[in-house]
Amino acid sequence: MLDEFLKNELSFNRESGTYLFYGEDLEKNFELAVEFAKYLFSKNIKNLEDIENIKQKVDRQSYADLYIIDNLTIDMARDVIKKTYTSSHEGNPKVFILKNIQDIRKESANAILKIIEEPTKNNFFILLSNRLNILATIKSRSIVYRVKRFSAEDLDIDRYTYEFFMSSSVDIREFKNTDISLSEEKSFKDIARFIKDYESEKKLEQKVNIYKALRDFVSKSVNLEIYDKVKFAEDIYMSISNKENIKLIVDYLINLVKRDRKLKNKLYLKKMLRYPVNMKLSFINLVLDI
Repeated sequence: MLDEFLKNELSFNRESGTYLFYGEDLEKNFELAVEFAKYLFSKNIKNLEDIENIKQKVDRQSYADLYIIDNLTIDMARDVIKKTYTSSHEGNPKVFILKNIQDIRKESANAILKIIEEPTKNNFFILLSNRLNILATIKSRSIVYRVKRFSAEDLDIDRYTYEFFMSSSVDIREFKNTDISLSEEKSFKDIARFIKDYESEKKLEQKVNIYKALRDFVSKSVNLEIYDKVKFAEDIYMSISNKENIKLIVDYLINLVKRDRKLKNKLYLKKMLRYPVNMKLSFINLVLDI
C-alpha cells in the first residue's frame, strides 16, 4: 500500500519525525497512517512472526505505543507531550496519529509545536488533514505527503456512485453491502425529516436520503422562488443539532455545483466551514446563490 515516497522515508531509518498526510478522503488518510505506523514499529525487527503480531495489534488498535487522537484539545496536547518522554511499552517507537489537524485550535497547536518540530528519539507524529491549507506553523514543521483519493476503479463502483458519495471510501464500502437504491428520487421539501432521522439513527440510508434531497433542490433551484430557497435553507438549519452535519451538507452542495467555478469560489470565500459567524445568514445566502 505504501508508495515509493513513503518507502524511501522508511529507508532513511529516522529516529523520529513528523509527517503531514493530507487529502480529501480522511478515511484513506487514516488507513495509510496506520499502515505507515506498522512499518515504523517493525522496521528493525527481523522475526516475521513478531512483525505479523505487531501488524495485527495495530489493526486492532491494541498496540500499546500507538496513540490515535481524533481532535487535539489543549489538555490532550499536554498529555501527548508527557507521553513522548515516557518509556516505550513495546520496546519500539511511539507513534501518535493526530486526526483532523485542519480543525486544530491555535492554543493546541502552540502547545505541541516544539515537540513536533524536534521530536524526541523514537517518537513519530502523523498528522492527518483533509486539506493543505492549515496553520503554517504546523505545515512548516512536517514532512508533507499528499494522499490521493481512491478512484472509482479502486473501489470497484461506477462513476455515478463514486460522485454521489463524494468519493468517500467509508460510505461507498458500506453502500456496497446494502440494497439501497440511488435511482429513487426524494423531494427537497422533505429535507428536515431526513436530517432528523439521520441525526437520530446515523444510518447510511438516511444520509442517502439527505443527499437525494440536496440533489433534487439543485436540479430545481433555477425555477424556485426566493421564498422556497429560504425555506429550504431554514428547514436544514433548524433541523440540525450537530454542526458537523451542516459542514457535510455544505460540502455536498459545493460538490454538486463544482462545475461552476465562479460559484464554487464564491461559496468558499464565505469560509463557512471554518468560521461559523452568522452561520444561519451565511447558509441562507449560500442556498440563494445556487
